[in-house]
This record gives sequence, C-alpha cells and structure tokens, in this order.
Amino acid sequence: MAAIICSTSLGRIVHWLSGGRLLRFPEEEPGFCLSPAYSTATRSKGPSKWLVPETTTDGMILVDWYSDDDPANPQNWPRWAKIMTYIQINFYTFVVYMSSAAFTPAEVAFQAEYGVSSSVGSLGMALVLLGYGIGPLLFGPLSDKPSIGRNPPYVISFAIFLIVSVLAAVVNNVPGFLFLRFAQGFFGSPCLATGPASFADITNLVNLPSGLWIWGVCAVSAPTVAPTLASLCVASKGWHWSMWLIVWFAAPCFLLLIFLPETFGPTILYQRARRLRTLTGNEAFRSSSDVNHTGLSQETLYDFLVIPWKINAFDPAILFTTLYTALVYAIFYSFFEAVPLVYQGVYAMSLLQTGAIFLTAIVAVLFTTPFYLAITHYTISRPVKAGKMPSPEQRLIPGLLGSLVVPAGMFLFAWTSSTAFHWIVPTIGFLLFMIGMPTLLQSMFAYMSVSYGRYAGSLFAMNDFARSVLAFASILWSTPLYVNLGIDKGASLIGALTVVCVFGIFGLYWFGATLRKRSRFAEYETD
Repeated sequence: MAAIICSTSLGRIVHWLSGGRLLRFPEEEPGFCLSPAYSTATRSKGPSKWLVPETTTDGMILVDWYSDDDPANPQNWPRWAKIMTYIQINFYTFVVYMSSAAFTPAEVAFQAEYGVSSSVGSLGMALVLLGYGIGPLLFGPLSDKPSIGRNPPYVISFAIFLIVSVLAAVVNNVPGFLFLRFAQGFFGSPCLATGPASFADITNLVNLPSGLWIWGVCAVSAPTVAPTLASLCVASKGWHWSMWLIVWFAAPCFLLLIFLPETFGPTILYQRARRLRTLTGNEAFRSSSDVNHTGLSQETLYDFLVIPWKINAFDPAILFTTLYTALVYAIFYSFFEAVPLVYQGVYAMSLLQTGAIFLTAIVAVLFTTPFYLAITHYTISRPVKAGKMPSPEQRLIPGLLGSLVVPAGMFLFAWTSSTAFHWIVPTIGFLLFMIGMPTLLQSMFAYMSVSYGRYAGSLFAMNDFARSVLAFASILWSTPLYVNLGIDKGASLIGALTVVCVFGIFGLYWFGATLRKRSRFAEYETD
C-alpha cells in the first residue's frame, strides 16, 4: 500500500514543509529534531496578519504569501476544494493501481491465444510493476521543481497512459502488448511518486496520517477490485476487454485531472512572482525558489540516484526497512499468481468466483482502518496537539502488530489450501495478511520520513524502486515456486522470511534511538 504508499514523496513531505530547517520542542525526546510544520499545524489561528515581503541585499523582493490566511495557500483552501482534490488524487491512484491487476483473469486466455508459456503470460502483469519502479526516478524530481510543480507530470503522463491503454486493448501481438504494459506502469507512476505529497500540500501534519491512510486504502483496493471486474469482461468478451476496463476508468479520470488545481506551494509562489514581474515590469520580484533552486536539477538527481545507495550501504536501519517493505510488497503481488492456483486448481472455482476472493483485501482494510486511526491518534496526533513530539519509533507501534499478523496469515494460507479444508479457511489467511501488510508499510514509511527528513525523498524513491523490482520478480517466480514445491511448502518458505523480519522490526523499535545517534544520515541533535 504504496505504496504502496508510496512512497517516493512521503519524505519530501516532511522536508519541504520544514523548509529544510529543524526545530526542537522542549518536551520532546532528547536528541530528536522536529520540523516547524508540526508547530504550525497545531498552533491555533489568531487574527489575520499581513506579511511584509523580504528584500535581499541585492535588491530582490521575495514574493511570499500575502497573509497568514492567504487564500492562494493550499493549506487555507476551503474544505470543499480540499475534498475535491482528495477525490481527484484518490481516483487517479485507484485507476493506476487497478491497471496492474486487471490482466490477472485474462492471463490464461492470453497464453492460449498466442501459444506462449505461463512465464511469458506473467509478464503481462510483472512489467507494469517494473514501470512503477522506474517511472518515479524521473517524475519524482520533476514534481519537486517549482517551475514545473505537481500538475504537468500528472496531466501529461496520464494523457499518455490513456493513449497507451487504448493501444493495449487493440494490439494483437505479444511483444507489442508487453511493451505497452510496461508503458502503462511507467506513465501511470507519477501518482505513486507524488500523490502523498499532493495531500501534504493541503493538509496539516496532525491530520495527514489519516489522509494518507485513506489514500493507502484506495491503493490496496484497486488491484484487488480489478480481477473481479476484469473477470466479468473476460468471461463475456475475451481477454482484450480486461484492457478496455482500464480505458473506461482512465477516460473520466483524465477529464477530472485536467481541472486539478496546483497544490505545490513553491510553484504557486513561483507563478505569482512571474505574474508580478509581467504586471509591473519590475524584475526584482522573485520567489524563494528562484533564489534557492538554481542548481536543483543536478542536486535532485544526485539525491535520487546516488544518496539512497549510500544510506542503504551504511545505515542498517534503512537497509532493513528497504528489504522488509520490498518483501511484503512482493508477497502481496505473488497472491495474484497463487490465488488462481488455489481456488481454480484446488477448489475448482470459476473465473468470477476466483476474482471475488481478492475482495477479501477490501474487507481487511475496512476492518483495520478504525484501529489504525485510533492508534495513530493516541500515539501521534494527540501528543503533537499538546506540543510534544513523539519519537520516530512511536510510529512503528501499529507495524509491530502488523508484523505478527503477516506470517500468521501466510502460514494459515499455506497449510489449509487443500480439499481437506473449506475454502473459507485459506481465505481467512489471506485476510490476515491483508490486515498486517498495509499497517506494516504505513508504519515503516512514517518512521523513515520523520527520522531521515533531509534524505527521505531519495530514500522513498529507492524504496519504491526496490519494492517494484522485487514485486516484478515475484510475479515471475511465484508460479514455478508453487507448482514445484506446492502451495504449502512454497508459501511457508516465504512466510518464514517474514518471521525473521519480526525480530528486526521489534529490534528497530527498541534500539532505533541508538541507531539514529550513530547514523551519519539520521537527523538528530545531541544535548
């Protein structure tokens, strides 16, 4: 859950809102630094105060918000405007994630029509995931450039996504179809790279965890709803209609996306400064991004392409989170290969019935939502409102519980996927996994974004890439693994890896503060 939450922009949320600065609460844990955005988010608003623009020593007038309640500031937008933005971004995310799994019920028919092996058929889904991992390496840095902002990468890439989806629905050869599937993942990826940041642009940090969880629910629901809807299309019209399903959702989504307002504050100020220069003829009007981002392209590319490798090499906490989240994400997508083998192969279910099994994931996230929100409210939001900053390890508390549920679900699914048990029993195992997986990912992402604010953007780009590449691989090795070892041994082998990770996340919770103090990358202050 994306990322799934993805992902790439969670770290940029904290760093951008803090302006790269650090602030200490007197009551906070010794040695931990806090973004001033937390203070701003919790401070009660007083009377509106007009802000005097700053003038630099060389005569430039820095264009900023006109007042504390400047209506152009996305944080001050009316509630209806924010709700519309939430709907647009969530729908966008839903469509893109749905495109990955829509091919699942069409895979067998695709293999039969073109006479290809199951490994080639699996590429129809796997290549989309590979595109998810590569795309943010390009679109993430672009969306952070104030002269570009969030919207152009969204609209332009999704227009190409829509065109590619139409072509994928009509193409009649295997190489062309597989290339178009990769292109769908690549051009659909900006919402995975920047979607969370768009929410952060308009949401204060007290309410942000709830907003990101809702976004994550859409990200998890989409690939699980897709097989059910696509199975209806495939059963009546053939495998091509699994791709037409994507077009039907993408077309109205694109129309909504055209009207999406720009949410990135530095871009809004950049455009304001440009308008003032045009209206007045005074070239002295400049936004802070004009002054501070002259070398953005080279710096951003270095942050996204080099820094993540260094941090993963020298910081064991980050290396663990990268591997753990990638493993869980890969297991999630391996179910798209395992579920047909179990429910069609063992329980002789129809295509439509098998697709409906994936709806278990929606039940799981709806069940988990009130518990997750309650835990984050009492451990994070309420202390922040009281002027206290919880330690980064507090954000791991929901993940501690999730880490226990994930292997339990895996082993239950593995040991009961046979005719000796009713089909509902392995389905409960899948349900347990889907309760633990998004909870675990959300917690790990929150931990990284707070602990490594300066580098978190690049860390999430790396994490997204690692998750997508391992998920790509899992689609390819899942069928051979389950066919050769059996569902019981194959799923148990994967489940055993998640058991090992339980010790890792509890160790991170207990010794995280010590690891952060020894890290050359984590943000902290010594007393």
